[in-house]
Amino acid sequence: MFQKDAFKITNISLLLMLFLMSCKQETSTTQTEENKKQSTVNVEEIQQGALASAENNTGNVWVKPHVMQDSIYDIMLVTEAFEPGARTYWHIHPAGEILVVTKGEGYHQIKGQELEKIKKGDVIKCPPGVSHWHGAVKNNVMSHLVILPNIAEGGAIWQDEVAFKEEK
Repeated sequence: MFQKDAFKITNISLLLMLFLMSCKQETSTTQTEENKKQSTVNVEEIQQGALASAENNTGNVWVKPHVMQDSIYDIMLVTEAFEPGARTYWHIHPAGEILVVTKGEGYHQIKGQELEKIKKGDVIKCPPGVSHWHGAVKNNVMSHLVILPNIAEGGAIWQDEVAFKEEK
């Protein structure tokens, strides 16, 4: 039994470590090149997986599953891709949520705290049971890997639409 648990922990740790190593920080040169590309955003390149429910999102959000909960792994790993200006509604994850931004720029906000601008390479830890939202800036796409631990504790609890107006 102990060997089986150790094997699960080792496999999950290796998966996360490999992914995080592939999400290196951008250099200032890369950021400048990325800024030049913002005016010619190719929305089609992020449209992979299934279109998420409009009941929980503003704008188009695409969800592509990679690892789903099963009898061995109590984790979910998906890519969420946001078209420019798209965002989630306020929501809570009973066991928390980890976001690893893989493309573009966006926002993340925990209820009662300052709005946080996020970009490729950023890792965001959303604490368990805390209301938050995330989405793309209005002039660029944003994709992130979503890591949902301890899925047995429950899925997302969806709340209200975000009342947010992005400045120019």
